[in-house]
Amino acid sequence: MIATIRELVTRAPYREAASAAYRVAERIMAFHFRELGYTVTPLPFSVPAGKVNLIPVNGGASVDAIATPPGYDARKPHLVVGGHLDTVPNTPGANDDASGPAVMLELARLARLTPTKMPVVFVAFGAEERRRQSPTQSEYALGSKAYLNSLAPAERRSLKGMINIDMVGAGPDVQIIGTTGSIVASMYTIARRLHIQEATHGSITQGFSDHVTFQAAGIPAAWLWAGDNPTLHTPRDTMRIIQPAELAHIGAVAWETLRTLSL
Repeated sequence: MIATIRELVTRAPYREAASAAYRVAERIMAFHFRELGYTVTPLPFSVPAGKVNLIPVNGGASVDAIATPPGYDARKPHLVVGGHLDTVPNTPGANDDASGPAVMLELARLARLTPTKMPVVFVAFGAEERRRQSPTQSEYALGSKAYLNSLAPAERRSLKGMINIDMVGAGPDVQIIGTTGSIVASMYTIARRLHIQEATHGSITQGFSDHVTFQAAGIPAAWLWAGDNPTLHTPRDTMRIIQPAELAHIGAVAWETLRTLSL
């Protein structure tokens, strides 16, 4: 996981969703998913001009990288695990959110070695970060919205839950957040069983990450998060703040959930 974060931070820092750096990051993720035996489908979508973290950005296109396992049938029950790949323009984005895609890749590797209860689709989302067009208008989580909108009705019905992995590289917590339901409850039980003492759980219906898209569509969703870090959305979000133990704890909770969860 550390190697993936370092690769993204080194080869594709400052990867605002419509930037050339973002496309480099998307190709990195696609390459590694294919190495693991997944079929990768790019999903391009438009993003508006505006300000991200108060910095002006151009409109243009971003893209989701969708990785499906061998034999995947979208009409059958499955889960989605997602994490956003973009950053605000002024940060290398080690924690926010190279950490999420890095954990995703490790989960994808484990899922090829050991069958999960349900098939898992892994999605690296673009354009999670808020794009403000005016003092009263802004958009966020555009990549997860594009993904959900791309699904046919039968595919959407077969999507039984979503796990969002965002900002998980710099502790001190293992926070399990989402709509009250079986995914959040299962994750918290698993964390207790794994003796992860810093784990907490709660319920929110607002926020600015990709799980909110699925919650709004009535799909059970949970957000794995390590809590805010003072380096958030600053140039100090670098490899220096990444904590391997935090990644390991959150990765363990996520993997045990995928291995055992059946909805």
